[in-house]
Amino acid sequence: MKKTAFLLIVILAFGTGLFKPGAFAAKEMNAENGKYSETIQWVDITAKQIRIMRAAENLPKEKRNRLLADSIFAPYITVWNGYLGDETAFLNWLNNTAYNELDEYERKLEVICTKEMQNIFFEAVEDFQEFSGYSPQGKWFVFFGPKWTNLGGLGDGTMLIDMASYANTSLEKITRLFAHEINHQVYKVTSPPRENAVLYRILDEGFACYVSYLYHNGNTTIARELSYSEAAYQACRENDARIIELLREHYQSNDNQLSRLFANRQHRFYDDLPGAIGYYIGFRIVEEYVKRHGADSWKDIYTMKPEEVLMKSEIFYLHQ
Repeated sequence: MKKTAFLLIVILAFGTGLFKPGAFAAKEMNAENGKYSETIQWVDITAKQIRIMRAAENLPKEKRNRLLADSIFAPYITVWNGYLGDETAFLNWLNNTAYNELDEYERKLEVICTKEMQNIFFEAVEDFQEFSGYSPQGKWFVFFGPKWTNLGGLGDGTMLIDMASYANTSLEKITRLFAHEINHQVYKVTSPPRENAVLYRILDEGFACYVSYLYHNGNTTIARELSYSEAAYQACRENDARIIELLREHYQSNDNQLSRLFANRQHRFYDDLPGAIGYYIGFRIVEEYVKRHGADSWKDIYTMKPEEVLMKSEIFYLHQ
């Protein structure tokens, strides 16, 4: 992927304010397929993309490119720049990839109703506020893109749902991730200034998995929340001591590139263990913290420094 104006990340990073219970009040907005709460905006351009691509399909290339750039790229330039690249990269993708997949986009919208997805999302926002005491903040952008993520975030805090992703095959597969991503939004707003990139990234991912696991109240598994197979999760449990030593070695690092490796599913620190090992480590930190401080103590983590959570989890003493 080309280096762009923002960093594509699996977590969300944005916001300047703390939203207390009672902040949510859904309203309709005068924007295409948009809806917002006091803290959240939802923008769905999937139908618009397909409609304009079909209308431009048989135009001369120069006219087609101008129409596509003016109507699909320019209005959402920050999102496209952050996820895909500049206008040239956008048009190359459209002409060389997206048009070849256009029939599949149309079929996908017949299977997955994005209006229903929107309604489920705003219900999840309300439920999460009641569950955690906090409400998320930011923009959610639903579109067909280059399939670099199923759900993910940009460095400016915009949340993406790339409907073209091979992982986004059903409404259930998408919506079950809402609690995880909403927790990222909340945690970024509530957490104190970070002191190092690696520990923050590990805890952010693991905390989102842990809260989502609680939120689903027995209707999921830890492995599923980590996006691991059961075998991969068990391998981590069996190698818990070795993984904690990996944490000990790197948790003080402020290296952003290293922090991304801990969340990268293609990168393996150990050949016999899964990628994105930071998800497992972060989950274990939260798990041990809660064991020592009470069932509801996970809510403390929203406003604690990651270093404090780590030390109070006493995870480094487990295998001594």
